[in-house]
Amino acid sequence: MQESRTLAETLKISLDAMSPSEKKVARALIADYPVAGLESVTKLAERASVSTPTVFRMLAKIGIPSYPRMQELLRQEIAQRTTSPIDQYASRRGDASDGHRVLGEAKRVFSDGIAASLDAAPGSEFDRVVQLLADPKRRIWTVGGRYSGLLAEYLTIHLRMLRPEVRFVGHTESDKSLALLDFGPRDVLVAFDYRRYQDATVSFVARAKTNRVSTVLFTDPWLSPAAKHADCLLSSVVEAPSPFDSLVPALALVETVIAGVVAELGAEPLGRIQAFDAWE
Repeated sequence: MQESRTLAETLKISLDAMSPSEKKVARALIADYPVAGLESVTKLAERASVSTPTVFRMLAKIGIPSYPRMQELLRQEIAQRTTSPIDQYASRRGDASDGHRVLGEAKRVFSDGIAASLDAAPGSEFDRVVQLLADPKRRIWTVGGRYSGLLAEYLTIHLRMLRPEVRFVGHTESDKSLALLDFGPRDVLVAFDYRRYQDATVSFVARAKTNRVSTVLFTDPWLSPAAKHADCLLSSVVEAPSPFDSLVPALALVETVIAGVVAELGAEPLGRIQAFDAWE
């Protein structure tokens, strides 16, 4: 397990190499992250419907020597998850050398963040997201929070160029309530939720799931509580050269998903784009 990755990221990346029973443990951890990992090993095994030795085998496969060590890592992650942006920025500034320059630091942080985020995306999960968004029989909805809503709108604008039946859910409670009235089992909800998670987004994803909607979540390495209700998860690094968490790696991940949808759809969306340009 790489120190730069959270346990959740490591689990997602390693899923394809796990046995069916080990995957059950990993998915049980991800489904209620990090709470499930802070329970006893017996309780986690019960959650996953596997034996206790299976839990240990799964941990060994991802390079964690013991259950207490996993819980120690989770407690460290919780501390990072709840740290304020100002404290994070102060910590990073304290580590900066005398030769630090904003441009150089930004180049390093953003380049590393994009690379790490794309590296952490499991191929099978990425392919599943692309297939859901490219399926013409499915209607697509997007939603986000105060800042992450920008990513939801960005994805919506591009998908609408590629295919019909794509809608952005507004920020108000009435917007969300009206969307819930129309949700059905052939719909896909793409949600964006990052550290300092928004209760309204988490609640909306949970309520959408009761309507049998397929759910995709873009989140950070520590996982929004909405992960419990997500069928597909894609996470991205949020480190920034400023006091604020960055959405730059998340935007790169969204752009990559859009590229995947274009490849999945083939030549069909190109004619749609040309027609749109002709009307502009």
